[in-house]
Parts: sequence; C-alpha cells; structure tokens
Amino acid sequence: MPTLVVHGRDDVMCPLSGGLATVAAIPGAELLVIDGMGHNLPRALWPQVAARIAELAERADRTRIAG
Repeated sequence: MPTLVVHGRDDVMCPLSGGLATVAAIPGAELLVIDGMGHNLPRALWPQVAARIAELAERADRTRIAG
C-alpha cells in the first residue's frame, strides 16, 4: 500500500522521531519532512504535498500495471 508520511520538522506535539517510527513500521513508506512546519498543514504547502501524493500514486499505479 503506497504510504506517504508528512511531518513538520518543527512539530512540538509529535516530534520527528514519531514520523520516523511510523515510516519504519510501514514497509515501503516514504517520509516527507517539511522544514518550518509544525503540527499543521498550511494552505501554502498544499501544492507541494499534493504533488508528492500524486507522484507516489503514479509510481504505485505503474508498479501495479507492470506487476
């Protein structure tokens, strides 16, 4: 299952170690760490995150078709 873990480097509610642990627990998961972001996803970052989700979905689809 394609998985992207999005984590703010400046998140005080859930330290980056939590994101790293989540990625380690999910085989094949990817981690996107965003500098300056806390425990939120500001609208200005939506295009960046949406692009990464789209990339992951496209790769998963190509793998499914090829497999």
